[in-house]
Amino acid sequence: MPKRGEVDRVTGITEGRMRTLLKGDLRRTWRNTARKEFLLSVRRKATNPRTGRLWNVLDCVDCSRVMGVSEKEKRVKKDGSLEKRAKSVYEVDHVKGITPLVDIQLTLGDYWYDMMYGEMEVVCVKCHKKRTARQTRNRLSLKHK
Repeated sequence: MPKRGEVDRVTGITEGRMRTLLKGDLRRTWRNTARKEFLLSVRRKATNPRTGRLWNVLDCVDCSRVMGVSEKEKRVKKDGSLEKRAKSVYEVDHVKGITPLVDIQLTLGDYWYDMMYGEMEVVCVKCHKKRTARQTRNRLSLKHK
């Protein structure tokens, strides 16, 4: 692996930039899967005070504030001004925190490392499908022995 701040000759970016990209992609995946299912499991129906209609709400665990699932507000910036775009009034917190992504290979394991640094070849789509099927068959046959 290259030294800190050094561009990796395989990926063309620094390790820090790679960690940033990976964390962003993992966050997007989390938002569309585990976070989504979690929110579906904790929301409830209540009457919207502005419209009188039923809507899905969430309750703040700390202060018990009732928040609409789709409710947004402009947040105050550090300088006291309001942000240009309204954002959700709630966030999902990982209670125990998340393990820092310090060493990519140790944290994400061999899958990522093999994908980035493993031996690569160019093959046509048809041949790639055949190769993948053969690799899958071999992997499954080893698994069942």
